[in-house]
Amino acid sequence: MRREWPQAAIVYQESVAKALGALGGVNIARDAETDPGRRRAVVAPALDKLDLRTLDPWGEQDESAAAVLGVKAAGAVVLPWPLVHELALAPHLRREINGVYLSAGAPGRLDHADLFERAVAVDLVRGGASSVTASPLQPAPLDPFASGVVLGATELDIDVPRAVSMHLLLDAFWVLGALGTAVELAVVHARERQQFGKPIGSFGEIRWRIADIALALDGLEELTLHGWWLVREGAARPADLLALRVQMLESANVVLSNAHQVLGAMGLCEEHDLTVIDRHLQSVLHRPAGLIASTDLLAQAVAREGFDGIYPVAARR
Repeated sequence: MRREWPQAAIVYQESVAKALGALGGVNIARDAETDPGRRRAVVAPALDKLDLRTLDPWGEQDESAAAVLGVKAAGAVVLPWPLVHELALAPHLRREINGVYLSAGAPGRLDHADLFERAVAVDLVRGGASSVTASPLQPAPLDPFASGVVLGATELDIDVPRAVSMHLLLDAFWVLGALGTAVELAVVHARERQQFGKPIGSFGEIRWRIADIALALDGLEELTLHGWWLVREGAARPADLLALRVQMLESANVVLSNAHQVLGAMGLCEEHDLTVIDRHLQSVLHRPAGLIASTDLLAQAVAREGFDGIYPVAARR
């Protein structure tokens, strides 16, 4: 596995980050909570200008890398748009289906579902895809862009395993981008906040917390790259990508909890970006399944197909 991203993809990621920064960065999410119409009026045109919504993550190496790194850049500002749900569909399906969701059973609410005329939900437990009918936006404190949904039958032909694998992969890149911003906020605060005449980052407790969040972020970054490589090689199995999701959830818990500890009460204030990032990550961290349920799905997948690793696990016969 090569650890270097194609240079063209890195340049594209920087362009996406610069464009979203010019729009306001994390403030885009704040503003969209107050005025949800900004998602269509401001966010969608910006993504269209960048051609991010048209990229094919299954395409040639440069395009595929640009797609996943573009998602990471969007995640860094918790961009209020269902980008992962769109890109997880093969390009030739996007005219018939606007977006795809992952579920574990019948979900009562889905994020940004009000933006889609035709969406499907893929059940990780039972398999198969269902049509999604959404009600108007019904925001909740930790679910700011959720809509109530009803699932129905669908005759649309969709490659379920392919959509599931790409969705799990792109979710990880999205969260990786957001956690990167959270780590940066914590590190900057530790350097700049003074107590007893010196930066709080010089105190042992803070240093250990910064080390923990940096390690968690690096581990997730390495595994997302490996996951992308497996998908590119056609070697990714459900257990591989469910393991990525479990790592994503564990890393998010480490980063967010420790970043809040480093920032203290400041990190809980609505004016601070960490609060917004934390809130806007909750939908992807809990849907289609939280840590316990995702671990159970992973255990079932390992039992079915085995798992390659330092200590390989054979499938049950």
